[in-house]
Amino acid sequence: METSIANPKVKNLLANLYKDAADNDPINRKAAMELPETATRDEFYSAMRGVYMAIGPEFGHLLYTMARSAKAKTIVEFGTSFGVSTIYLAAAMKDNGGGKVITTEFHSEKAERAKKNLTEAGLADFVEFRVGDALKTLKADLPQNVDMLFLDGPKGMYMDVLKLMEPQVRSGIIASDNTDHQGLEEFLAYLRNSENGYISSPIHTRRGDRHPAHEVSLKI
Repeated sequence: METSIANPKVKNLLANLYKDAADNDPINRKAAMELPETATRDEFYSAMRGVYMAIGPEFGHLLYTMARSAKAKTIVEFGTSFGVSTIYLAAAMKDNGGGKVITTEFHSEKAERAKKNLTEAGLADFVEFRVGDALKTLKADLPQNVDMLFLDGPKGMYMDVLKLMEPQVRSGIIASDNTDHQGLEEFLAYLRNSENGYISSPIHTRRGDRHPAHEVSLKI
C-alpha cells in the first residue's frame, strides 16, 4: 500500500519546497540578521516571514512515523510556517483513516502560503489553520484529547504552549524541533524530569552537513 508521503504529487511538492527554501532562506535570513540592534522582536519576526524554517526530510518522516504508530487522530502544531511539517502530519492523518492537524501560525501571509501548499498536496481537508498568537488561538475550541503536539514556533514560547496544551495531551507525544537553541534549558529539564509525567529523549537527524537536534517526549 502506497503511503501519502510516497505519492508522487506530495514528493514532488516537498522537493520543490525544499529547493525554494535552500535558494531563498539564506538571503531572507541575512536581511533579518542585518536589522539594527534596536529592532523589536516583532520587527525581527516580520523580517523572517519569508524564511521557511522547515524541518528536514529525515525529521519529517519521523513525525509521520510517530503519528502513524500512535494512530493519532488529533495533532496540534505550533508554527505552521509554509506548511512543510504540516504536509507530513496531514499525510499521517490521511493514512490513519482520518483526523485533523490543528496548526497555528502568527503571520497570515505564511498561513496563506501553507494553505496553498496543503491544497496542492491534496491534504487540506485534514488541516485546520489558525492565525495569530498561539497562546490565544490554542486557548479554546480544542478536542478533549490531543494525540500529538509538535512545537516548532518561537523557542521562547515552547514552555508556555506546552503548559497550555498539557490538559489535552493526557497520554500523547510531544515532538520539539531545534532544541539545541539557547534558552530551552528549563523546557528540556521539565520534559526530562519523570516527576512531571514524561519520558523524553533527545535525537539528532541529518540535513546536509547539519545535524539538528530535536526532543521526543511521551506523556505517561
